[in-house]
Amino acid sequence: MGSLKPQWRRKNRIQFVAFGCALALAIIAIFIFKNLLLSFVVSVVAAYLLSPVVSYLEGRGINRLAAVLAVYFVLTIALVISITALFPLLANQFYSLRASLPHYLNGLTKLFDSFSTTLNAGSGGTIHVDIGNRARDWLTNSSTQLAGSLPGYLSDSITVLLLAPLLSFFLLKDGQSISRKALHIVPNSIFELTLSLQSQITAQIGQFIRARLLESAIVGLVVLIGLWIVGFPFPIVLALFAGVANVIPYLGPLAGAIPGCLIAFVNAGLGAKLFFVVLVYVAAQLIDIFFIIPLVVARVVDLHPITVILAVILGSKALGILGMLISIPVAAAIKVIVVSIYRHLTDDVTGPTLAP
Repeated sequence: MGSLKPQWRRKNRIQFVAFGCALALAIIAIFIFKNLLLSFVVSVVAAYLLSPVVSYLEGRGINRLAAVLAVYFVLTIALVISITALFPLLANQFYSLRASLPHYLNGLTKLFDSFSTTLNAGSGGTIHVDIGNRARDWLTNSSTQLAGSLPGYLSDSITVLLLAPLLSFFLLKDGQSISRKALHIVPNSIFELTLSLQSQITAQIGQFIRARLLESAIVGLVVLIGLWIVGFPFPIVLALFAGVANVIPYLGPLAGAIPGCLIAFVNAGLGAKLFFVVLVYVAAQLIDIFFIIPLVVARVVDLHPITVILAVILGSKALGILGMLISIPVAAAIKVIVVSIYRHLTDDVTGPTLAP
Protein backbone atom coordinates (compact mmCIF):
# COMPACT_ATOMS: atom_id res chain seq x y z
CA MET A 1 0.00 0.00 0.00
CA GLY A 2 2.87 2.34 0.86
CA SER A 3 4.41 1.91 -2.61
CA LEU A 4 1.12 2.53 -4.36
CA LYS A 5 0.55 5.91 -2.74
CA PRO A 6 3.61 7.64 -4.30
CA GLN A 7 2.72 6.10 -7.68
CA TRP A 8 -0.85 7.41 -7.40
CA ARG A 9 0.45 10.87 -6.46
CA ARG A 10 2.87 10.83 -9.42
CA LYS A 11 0.06 9.77 -11.76
CA ASN A 12 -2.17 12.47 -10.29
CA ARG A 13 0.49 15.12 -10.90
CA ILE A 14 0.97 13.96 -14.50
CA GLN A 15 -2.77 14.13 -15.11
CA PHE A 16 -2.92 17.58 -13.51
CA VAL A 17 -0.06 18.92 -15.66
CA ALA A 18 -1.53 17.35 -18.82
CA PHE A 19 -4.94 18.84 -18.09
CA GLY A 20 -3.39 22.25 -17.41
CA CYS A 21 -1.40 22.17 -20.66
CA ALA A 22 -4.45 21.09 -22.68
CA LEU A 23 -6.54 23.83 -21.09
CA ALA A 24 -3.85 26.45 -21.76
CA LEU A 25 -3.55 25.38 -25.42
CA ALA A 26 -7.35 25.51 -25.81
CA ILE A 27 -7.49 29.02 -24.33
CA ILE A 28 -4.63 30.20 -26.57
CA ALA A 29 -6.35 28.76 -29.66
CA ILE A 30 -9.64 30.39 -28.71
CA PHE A 31 -8.03 33.82 -28.35
CA ILE A 32 -5.92 33.50 -31.51
CA PHE A 33 -8.81 32.51 -33.76
CA LYS A 34 -11.47 35.17 -33.20
CA ASN A 35 -14.18 33.12 -34.94
CA LEU A 36 -13.47 30.29 -32.54
CA LEU A 37 -13.65 32.69 -29.60
CA LEU A 38 -17.01 34.09 -30.72
CA SER A 39 -18.32 30.58 -31.43
CA PHE A 40 -17.16 29.45 -27.98
CA VAL A 41 -18.85 32.41 -26.26
CA VAL A 42 -22.11 31.81 -28.14
CA SER A 43 -21.95 28.09 -27.35
CA VAL A 44 -21.35 28.77 -23.65
CA VAL A 45 -24.32 31.16 -23.56
CA ALA A 46 -26.52 28.57 -25.29
CA ALA A 47 -25.32 25.83 -22.95
CA TYR A 48 -26.09 27.91 -19.86
CA LEU A 49 -29.57 28.71 -21.21
CA LEU A 50 -30.43 25.11 -22.11
CA SER A 51 -28.67 23.34 -19.23
CA PRO A 52 -31.54 23.70 -16.70
CA VAL A 53 -33.99 22.11 -19.16
CA VAL A 54 -31.58 19.25 -19.94
CA SER A 55 -30.90 18.67 -16.23
CA TYR A 56 -34.65 18.65 -15.52
CA LEU A 57 -35.27 16.01 -18.19
CA GLU A 58 -32.32 13.98 -16.93
CA GLY A 59 -33.77 14.17 -13.42
CA ARG A 60 -37.01 12.72 -14.79
CA GLY A 61 -35.13 9.58 -15.80
CA ILE A 62 -34.26 10.45 -19.41
CA ASN A 63 -30.76 9.67 -20.66
CA ARG A 64 -28.68 12.87 -20.92
CA LEU A 65 -27.91 12.36 -24.62
CA ALA A 66 -31.61 11.81 -25.32
CA ALA A 67 -32.46 14.89 -23.24
CA VAL A 68 -30.01 17.05 -25.21
CA LEU A 69 -31.34 15.71 -28.53
CA ALA A 70 -34.93 16.33 -27.42
CA VAL A 71 -34.13 19.93 -26.43
CA TYR A 72 -32.33 20.51 -29.75
CA PHE A 73 -35.28 19.03 -31.66
CA VAL A 74 -37.86 21.21 -29.89
CA LEU A 75 -35.64 24.28 -30.23
CA THR A 76 -35.18 23.62 -33.96
CA ILE A 77 -38.93 23.33 -34.48
CA ALA A 78 -39.51 26.55 -32.51
CA LEU A 79 -36.84 28.39 -34.53
CA VAL A 80 -38.31 27.19 -37.82
CA ILE A 81 -41.79 28.35 -36.80
CA SER A 82 -40.48 31.70 -35.54
CA ILE A 83 -38.41 32.31 -38.66
CA THR A 84 -41.32 31.35 -40.89
CA ALA A 85 -43.64 33.73 -39.06
CA LEU A 86 -41.33 36.67 -38.39
CA PHE A 87 -38.71 36.56 -41.14
CA PRO A 88 -40.96 37.97 -43.92
CA LEU A 89 -41.86 40.99 -41.73
CA LEU A 90 -38.28 41.51 -40.63
CA ALA A 91 -36.91 41.09 -44.16
CA ASN A 92 -39.50 43.49 -45.58
CA GLN A 93 -38.64 46.19 -43.05
CA PHE A 94 -34.91 45.60 -43.52
CA TYR A 95 -35.09 45.97 -47.29
CA SER A 96 -37.29 49.05 -46.94
CA LEU A 97 -34.75 50.58 -44.58
CA ARG A 98 -31.90 49.75 -46.96
CA ALA A 99 -33.81 51.32 -49.86
CA SER A 100 -34.40 54.45 -47.78
CA LEU A 101 -30.80 54.65 -46.61
CA PRO A 102 -29.66 57.19 -49.28
CA HIS A 103 -32.52 59.48 -48.23
CA TYR A 104 -31.42 59.37 -44.59
CA LEU A 105 -27.75 59.84 -45.49
CA ASN A 106 -28.62 62.90 -47.55
CA GLY A 107 -30.73 64.19 -44.69
CA LEU A 108 -27.82 63.80 -42.28
CA THR A 109 -25.40 65.62 -44.60
CA LYS A 110 -27.90 68.47 -45.02
CA LEU A 111 -28.21 68.60 -41.24
CA PHE A 112 -24.44 68.93 -40.90
CA ASP A 113 -24.36 71.55 -43.69
CA SER A 114 -26.99 73.60 -41.87
CA PHE A 115 -25.07 73.29 -38.61
CA SER A 116 -21.84 74.40 -40.31
CA THR A 117 -23.57 77.42 -41.88
CA THR A 118 -25.11 78.44 -38.56
CA LEU A 119 -21.80 78.04 -36.73
CA ASN A 120 -19.85 80.01 -39.33
CA ALA A 121 -22.44 82.83 -39.36
CA GLY A 122 -22.66 82.96 -35.60
CA SER A 123 -18.89 83.25 -35.20
CA GLY A 124 -18.72 86.39 -37.35
CA GLY A 125 -16.36 84.77 -39.83
CA THR A 126 -13.76 83.74 -37.24
CA ILE A 127 -14.64 80.05 -37.54
CA HIS A 128 -14.73 78.21 -40.84
CA VAL A 129 -15.85 74.60 -40.63
CA ASP A 130 -17.31 72.28 -43.23
CA ILE A 131 -18.87 69.48 -41.25
CA GLY A 132 -21.21 68.54 -44.09
CA ASN A 133 -18.48 67.57 -46.55
CA ARG A 134 -16.51 65.83 -43.84
CA ALA A 135 -19.59 63.88 -42.77
CA ARG A 136 -20.38 63.04 -46.40
CA ASP A 137 -16.84 61.75 -46.96
CA TRP A 138 -16.95 59.75 -43.73
CA LEU A 139 -20.33 58.20 -44.56
CA THR A 140 -19.14 57.36 -48.10
CA ASN A 141 -15.92 55.77 -46.86
CA SER A 142 -17.76 53.88 -44.11
CA SER A 143 -20.32 52.55 -46.60
CA THR A 144 -17.52 51.46 -48.96
CA GLN A 145 -15.61 49.74 -46.17
CA LEU A 146 -18.78 48.07 -44.92
CA ALA A 147 -19.59 46.80 -48.41
CA GLY A 148 -16.06 45.47 -48.79
CA SER A 149 -16.12 43.81 -45.39
CA LEU A 150 -19.61 42.34 -45.78
CA PRO A 151 -18.45 39.05 -47.40
CA GLY A 152 -16.05 38.52 -44.52
CA TYR A 153 -18.76 39.25 -41.96
CA LEU A 154 -21.10 36.82 -43.70
CA SER A 155 -18.41 34.14 -43.77
CA ASP A 156 -17.68 34.69 -40.07
CA SER A 157 -21.39 34.54 -39.27
CA ILE A 158 -21.81 31.26 -41.12
CA THR A 159 -18.78 29.83 -39.29
CA VAL A 160 -20.24 30.86 -35.92
CA LEU A 161 -23.68 29.49 -36.82
CA LEU A 162 -22.11 26.14 -37.68
CA LEU A 163 -19.62 25.88 -34.82
CA ALA A 164 -21.65 27.30 -31.92
CA PRO A 165 -24.49 24.71 -31.94
CA LEU A 166 -21.94 21.90 -32.27
CA LEU A 167 -19.82 23.15 -29.37
CA SER A 168 -22.94 23.78 -27.32
CA PHE A 169 -24.13 20.22 -27.97
CA PHE A 170 -20.91 18.73 -26.59
CA LEU A 171 -20.89 21.13 -23.64
CA LEU A 172 -24.42 20.03 -22.73
CA LYS A 173 -23.70 16.35 -23.30
CA ASP A 174 -20.22 16.00 -21.79
CA GLY A 175 -19.78 19.14 -19.70
CA GLN A 176 -20.65 17.50 -16.39
CA SER A 177 -18.49 14.41 -16.99
CA ILE A 178 -15.53 16.61 -18.04
CA SER A 179 -16.01 18.68 -14.89
CA ARG A 180 -16.08 15.56 -12.70
CA LYS A 181 -12.93 14.18 -14.34
CA ALA A 182 -11.18 17.51 -13.86
CA LEU A 183 -12.11 17.48 -10.16
CA HIS A 184 -10.58 14.00 -9.76
CA ILE A 185 -7.09 15.36 -10.39
CA VAL A 186 -7.45 18.24 -7.90
CA PRO A 187 -5.36 17.70 -4.73
CA ASN A 188 -7.35 16.79 -1.63
CA SER A 189 -6.11 19.90 0.20
CA ILE A 190 -8.01 22.22 -2.16
CA PHE A 191 -10.75 19.84 -3.37
CA GLU A 192 -13.55 21.43 -1.34
CA LEU A 193 -12.40 24.93 -2.33
CA THR A 194 -12.30 23.98 -6.01
CA LEU A 195 -15.72 22.32 -5.85
CA SER A 196 -17.18 25.39 -4.15
CA LEU A 197 -15.60 27.71 -6.72
CA GLN A 198 -16.94 25.63 -9.60
CA SER A 199 -20.44 25.63 -8.16
CA GLN A 200 -20.47 29.37 -7.41
CA ILE A 201 -19.01 30.45 -10.75
CA THR A 202 -21.28 28.17 -12.76
CA ALA A 203 -24.38 29.35 -10.91
CA GLN A 204 -23.45 33.04 -11.10
CA ILE A 205 -22.51 33.06 -14.78
CA GLY A 206 -25.63 31.10 -15.70
CA GLN A 207 -27.89 33.45 -13.77
CA PHE A 208 -26.13 36.49 -15.21
CA ILE A 209 -26.51 35.31 -18.81
CA ARG A 210 -30.19 34.54 -18.36
CA ALA A 211 -30.77 37.85 -16.57
CA ARG A 212 -29.01 39.92 -19.27
CA LEU A 213 -30.84 38.22 -22.11
CA LEU A 214 -34.17 38.69 -20.31
CA GLU A 215 -33.29 42.35 -19.74
CA SER A 216 -32.47 42.89 -23.43
CA ALA A 217 -35.62 41.08 -24.54
CA ILE A 218 -37.80 43.28 -22.32
CA VAL A 219 -36.09 46.47 -23.55
CA GLY A 220 -36.55 45.39 -27.16
CA LEU A 221 -40.21 44.56 -26.52
CA VAL A 222 -40.86 47.94 -24.88
CA VAL A 223 -39.23 49.73 -27.83
CA LEU A 224 -41.25 47.64 -30.30
CA ILE A 225 -44.56 48.40 -28.58
CA GLY A 226 -43.71 52.09 -28.21
CA LEU A 227 -42.66 52.56 -31.84
CA TRP A 228 -45.72 50.64 -33.02
CA ILE A 229 -48.02 52.89 -30.94
CA VAL A 230 -46.31 56.00 -32.30
CA GLY A 231 -46.68 54.66 -35.84
CA PHE A 232 -42.95 54.82 -36.54
CA PRO A 233 -41.44 53.03 -39.57
CA PHE A 234 -39.23 49.93 -39.21
CA PRO A 235 -40.31 49.11 -35.61
CA ILE A 236 -39.18 45.46 -35.68
CA VAL A 237 -35.70 46.22 -37.05
CA LEU A 238 -35.16 49.14 -34.66
CA ALA A 239 -36.48 47.20 -31.64
CA LEU A 240 -34.26 44.22 -32.49
CA PHE A 241 -31.25 46.51 -32.80
CA ALA A 242 -32.09 48.23 -29.50
CA GLY A 243 -32.43 44.88 -27.70
CA VAL A 244 -29.16 43.49 -29.07
CA ALA A 245 -27.28 46.74 -28.39
CA ASN A 246 -28.60 46.80 -24.82
CA VAL A 247 -26.41 43.78 -24.05
CA ILE A 248 -23.35 46.06 -24.28
CA PRO A 249 -22.88 47.75 -20.88
CA TYR A 250 -23.32 51.53 -20.67
CA LEU A 251 -22.80 52.36 -24.37
CA GLY A 252 -25.36 49.87 -25.68
CA PRO A 253 -28.57 51.73 -24.71
CA LEU A 254 -27.30 54.95 -26.33
CA ALA A 255 -26.17 53.15 -29.49
CA GLY A 256 -29.51 51.36 -29.70
CA ALA A 257 -31.45 54.64 -29.63
CA ILE A 258 -29.37 56.53 -32.22
CA PRO A 259 -30.84 55.01 -35.44
CA GLY A 260 -34.46 55.62 -34.45
CA CYS A 261 -33.77 59.18 -33.29
CA LEU A 262 -31.84 60.04 -36.47
CA ILE A 263 -34.60 58.63 -38.69
CA ALA A 264 -37.21 60.64 -36.77
CA PHE A 265 -35.14 63.81 -37.01
CA VAL A 266 -34.52 63.44 -40.76
CA ASN A 267 -38.20 62.68 -41.41
CA ALA A 268 -39.81 65.30 -39.17
CA GLY A 269 -37.10 67.55 -37.71
CA LEU A 270 -37.52 68.89 -34.18
CA GLY A 271 -41.20 68.02 -33.99
CA ALA A 272 -43.62 65.88 -32.04
CA LYS A 273 -42.54 62.70 -33.83
CA LEU A 274 -38.95 63.05 -32.61
CA PHE A 275 -40.19 63.82 -29.10
CA PHE A 276 -42.33 60.68 -28.96
CA VAL A 277 -39.55 58.48 -30.37
CA VAL A 278 -37.08 59.80 -27.80
CA LEU A 279 -39.74 59.25 -25.14
CA VAL A 280 -40.07 55.60 -26.20
CA TYR A 281 -36.34 54.96 -25.79
CA VAL A 282 -36.19 56.89 -22.52
CA ALA A 283 -39.16 54.91 -21.16
CA ALA A 284 -37.46 51.63 -22.11
CA GLN A 285 -34.29 52.65 -20.26
CA LEU A 286 -36.19 53.90 -17.22
CA ILE A 287 -37.99 50.56 -16.97
CA ASP A 288 -34.61 48.85 -17.35
CA ILE A 289 -32.85 51.00 -14.74
CA PHE A 290 -35.55 51.12 -12.06
CA PHE A 291 -37.17 47.69 -12.42
CA ILE A 292 -35.25 45.14 -14.48
CA ILE A 293 -31.70 45.81 -13.26
CA PRO A 294 -32.54 46.01 -9.51
CA LEU A 295 -34.90 43.02 -9.57
CA VAL A 296 -33.08 40.76 -12.05
CA VAL A 297 -29.46 41.72 -12.78
CA ALA A 298 -28.16 43.40 -9.61
CA ARG A 299 -29.00 40.39 -7.45
CA VAL A 300 -26.94 38.12 -9.65
CA VAL A 301 -23.63 40.01 -9.90
CA ASP A 302 -22.57 41.86 -6.76
CA LEU A 303 -19.98 44.22 -8.25
CA HIS A 304 -19.26 47.85 -7.47
CA PRO A 305 -20.08 50.21 -10.38
CA ILE A 306 -16.42 51.32 -10.58
CA THR A 307 -15.37 47.68 -10.90
CA VAL A 308 -17.90 47.21 -13.69
CA ILE A 309 -16.64 50.28 -15.55
CA LEU A 310 -13.00 49.19 -15.27
CA ALA A 311 -13.89 45.66 -16.39
CA VAL A 312 -15.79 46.98 -19.42
CA ILE A 313 -12.87 49.28 -20.38
CA LEU A 314 -10.31 46.49 -20.06
CA GLY A 315 -12.56 44.11 -22.00
CA SER A 316 -13.04 46.62 -24.82
CA LYS A 317 -9.28 47.22 -25.03
CA ALA A 318 -8.55 43.50 -25.17
CA LEU A 319 -11.33 42.13 -27.42
CA GLY A 320 -13.47 45.06 -28.57
CA ILE A 321 -17.24 44.64 -28.37
CA LEU A 322 -16.93 40.94 -27.52
CA GLY A 323 -14.67 41.87 -24.61
CA MET A 324 -17.26 44.34 -23.36
CA LEU A 325 -19.91 41.63 -23.45
CA ILE A 326 -17.94 39.07 -21.45
CA SER A 327 -16.15 41.53 -19.14
CA ILE A 328 -18.76 41.56 -16.35
CA PRO A 329 -19.17 37.76 -15.92
CA VAL A 330 -15.37 37.36 -16.09
CA ALA A 331 -14.97 40.05 -13.40
CA ALA A 332 -17.64 38.36 -11.30
CA ALA A 333 -15.86 35.00 -11.63
CA ILE A 334 -12.52 36.58 -10.65
CA LYS A 335 -14.17 38.15 -7.61
CA VAL A 336 -15.62 34.79 -6.55
CA ILE A 337 -12.20 33.15 -6.92
CA VAL A 338 -10.34 35.87 -4.98
CA VAL A 339 -12.90 36.02 -2.15
CA SER A 340 -13.07 32.22 -1.83
CA ILE A 341 -9.27 31.81 -1.79
CA TYR A 342 -8.94 34.60 0.76
CA ARG A 343 -11.55 33.02 3.02
CA HIS A 344 -9.90 29.62 2.59
CA LEU A 345 -6.48 30.98 3.55
CA THR A 346 -7.77 33.01 6.51
CA ASP A 347 -9.76 30.02 7.77
CA ASP A 348 -6.63 27.89 7.56
CA VAL A 349 -4.66 30.50 9.51
CA THR A 350 -7.24 31.35 12.16
CA GLY A 351 -8.87 27.91 12.42
CA PRO A 352 -6.28 26.17 14.62
CA THR A 353 -6.02 29.15 17.02
CA LEU A 354 -9.76 29.20 17.58
CA ALA A 355 -10.03 25.50 18.28
CA PRO A 356 -10.52 24.58 21.96
